[in-house]
Amino acid sequence: MIFAFRSTFSIKYFQHAHGLDLAAAGAINSYVFLAALFATPAFGWLCDRIGRYAPFLAFGALLLPIAIAVMALPHGSLGLGTVLIGISFSLVPAVMWPLTARLVPTNRLGTALGLMWVVQNAGIAGANVVAGWLNDAYGAGAANPAGYQPMMWYFFLSSAAGFCFALALWKQAGRRRHEAQHSDQAAIPAPVG
Repeated sequence: MIFAFRSTFSIKYFQHAHGLDLAAAGAINSYVFLAALFATPAFGWLCDRIGRYAPFLAFGALLLPIAIAVMALPHGSLGLGTVLIGISFSLVPAVMWPLTARLVPTNRLGTALGLMWVVQNAGIAGANVVAGWLNDAYGAGAANPAGYQPMMWYFFLSSAAGFCFALALWKQAGRRRHEAQHSDQAAIPAPVG
């Protein structure tokens, strides 16, 4: 979903709604990759060290609605918003791909990764269609910067829904960890004596 905003709509939005020229809008949009350059290896290392993938996924998912909200404000910091997107852009994959490899049997890993790519790309395509339709329907453009607000609401609500799903996954992971700990404790024989 955020790929649709960053790659298709962000430059025009930065120009029309925030008054930037093309060079400045492109420069601010590049902050996503600048942040990801440093955040990706750092978060990959941190996830491997700590091993708590679900909280990291929830944190990464939380950054997206915050980033969209910051950028949707008339005087919001576009630089901060794009850096937050870059951190999320790094953190979510740093968790999802290794976690998939841990949860899916190796004889089905290729299928699982392929399905994840299909779902991700279908989501990007769908988000582009919806956001483009909203911009057309509300006349978004240089003459009507307020016409971008429905698109920003769409991206905010979609990313907030993603955060809710990440929280549900975290809760499920915590439940599984709790059940595994209890089953391990039940398997330990009581001390004699």
